[in-house]
Amino acid sequence: MSAGKETSQARISLVGALLVFLAVSTTALGLVITGGAYAPAPVGISDPGPLVVWGSVLLRVLTDIAAVTTIGFLIAAAFLDPSGKDGVLSPAGRKDVIRATKSAVAWMVLALAQTIFLLANVLSLSLTQTLNPTVISTYVNEVPATRALIATAIVALVIALGGYVTATTGVSAAWLALALITASLPALAGHGSGFGDHALALTAGVAHVIAATLWVGGVFVLILHALRRDIPIQRSLQRFSPIALTAIALLAISGVTNAYTRLNSASELFTTGYGQVITMKVTLIIALGIIGWLLRQRVIPQLNRLSRSVIFVRTALVELIIMVMAMSLGVALAASPYPRIETQLPSYGESLLGYLYPEPPTFERIAFGFQLEPFFLVGSLIAASLYAVGYARLRARGDAWPIMRLVSWMAGIAVVIWCTNSGIALYSQVSVGLHMTQHMTLTMLGPIFLVMGAPATLALRALKPSTTNERGPREWVVWFLHSPINRVLTNPFYVFIVYVIGLYGLYLTPAFGWLMGSHVGHIIMQLHFVTAGYLFYWVLIGIDPRPSPLPYWGRILLLLMSLGVHAFFAVILMMGTTPMAVEWYGIVRPDWVTDPLQDTLFGGQVAWGLSEIPALIVLIVIMVQWSRSDDREAVRKDRQADRDGDAELNAYNERLASMNKRSG
Repeated sequence: MSAGKETSQARISLVGALLVFLAVSTTALGLVITGGAYAPAPVGISDPGPLVVWGSVLLRVLTDIAAVTTIGFLIAAAFLDPSGKDGVLSPAGRKDVIRATKSAVAWMVLALAQTIFLLANVLSLSLTQTLNPTVISTYVNEVPATRALIATAIVALVIALGGYVTATTGVSAAWLALALITASLPALAGHGSGFGDHALALTAGVAHVIAATLWVGGVFVLILHALRRDIPIQRSLQRFSPIALTAIALLAISGVTNAYTRLNSASELFTTGYGQVITMKVTLIIALGIIGWLLRQRVIPQLNRLSRSVIFVRTALVELIIMVMAMSLGVALAASPYPRIETQLPSYGESLLGYLYPEPPTFERIAFGFQLEPFFLVGSLIAASLYAVGYARLRARGDAWPIMRLVSWMAGIAVVIWCTNSGIALYSQVSVGLHMTQHMTLTMLGPIFLVMGAPATLALRALKPSTTNERGPREWVVWFLHSPINRVLTNPFYVFIVYVIGLYGLYLTPAFGWLMGSHVGHIIMQLHFVTAGYLFYWVLIGIDPRPSPLPYWGRILLLLMSLGVHAFFAVILMMGTTPMAVEWYGIVRPDWVTDPLQDTLFGGQVAWGLSEIPALIVLIVIMVQWSRSDDREAVRKDRQADRDGDAELNAYNERLASMNKRSG
């Protein structure tokens, strides 16, 4: 038995060494083809040297490998390894969490090392000069890429420490989500290319990273467990298949989008080194799709046979090797200059926006214009599709689901898409008043419709319960609804602070201008608007179950308090003597914004006026729900009285008679 374990461990070590070698050599080859390899600087220009240039890229490869390994082990612990229905990790799951913590430590160390090398490369300094504490403290927080790596190292350390005390699949899934976000930070710190394609390039880049890490990490841990034979591999493969299919689809779509944002024409796929590396990567991904299809069609269904198990390991290993090569080519592309020529815009403000100033606003331009925001557009369409699938499943099963809930959910999705992809999204970037229009609609109107759609209740009814002793999709929904996280998110005090008090922290501090100056910050701000509004209205009028429902009188009180705080905020804006967020709107200012102070005043008027209509709608809904609750309670008591002969009323009358007798 011991000899078998040693042989298995030797094979795993050999596979790991082979993958690292392939990753490094493929990255180097990609850099040579794209022209991103080291070349001595001309005389008179500082040169960081080949060690820094090559080292920064190769360290990025190793950092990505550590990230993928961490994510792979967390995928296994949360979803692939055996576990109890209450979410307690099995011994195999616990071992995978410990492996993830070790990988996270390596991830942290490599990210810090990459920070030093990348800083030296950006500053064109030698490694010795960069290691000067003064240089590091002065510049490390000024470069977006090194700032992202510092954040990566910090979060990797948090994951490593948290893993040692993790004992459930739910917490493992939380660490997995955090690890995926962290792996995306370098892509978020990058920049898009081309006129008007910044948002598209950024969103596609993040989606590409998430898809690749999920796919590569999942296949890696499956091969590891297949070699160890410590879990039922066929069941794990069946659970991983939906993740793999989603990842490959996302990888293909985001890859095409990335190529579009970095090339001037399709012919450059063959005429430039950058395009040739993209073509090589596309070829590898197509091969992966074919191998994955053959694996899932011919091998997985008969995996219980020993010969099939051997075939699976060999085929999956080939798949993993191709994945690593494709990922390494992606690193080479990210470190190389792309062919697309960026369009020079007429003014500094327009270069910050990424597009020309819009024409003076009209109703048609604001309501029916278009400004692509792929993150919210794709996310909203996915949310609408999932809801429609759940509704169709219930109808096909013969179960009833109120049609108005479907209409409400789709209306909420439409509001979110309109706020983030129509003309209002374009004009909100350059006008405080129109930004407030977008904000109030996105926070106070859209979430009302979304909450009334009751998506969690639909999911609970549409999803089938798990037939095993482990969590299925329905059990994960139940876990979240009763989790400590949801208790905090639906706590009235927390909701009030996030929804209302957040106005003051955002708009009356430099945070607003800082977030507006970054596309990532802008997305985070809009996500905050939607999420805060959804949580607030979930507490007030939500149909979905929540840990501690607020009494109806408490809901009305919370609504009135929010109205008062909103009104006071609007008064502050209308009585202000200086324009708001001049660090952004003072720079990004079209000619038709003639008076920034008046524009801020208009924003205050919008904040005052638009808050009244949603509040009235919510108040009516609360009163209707309260009335129906009283009716249901009366019906319940009538039924109880019919069952027990009105025992409660008789006991009450007897108590009154006894009290009257004693007083007499």
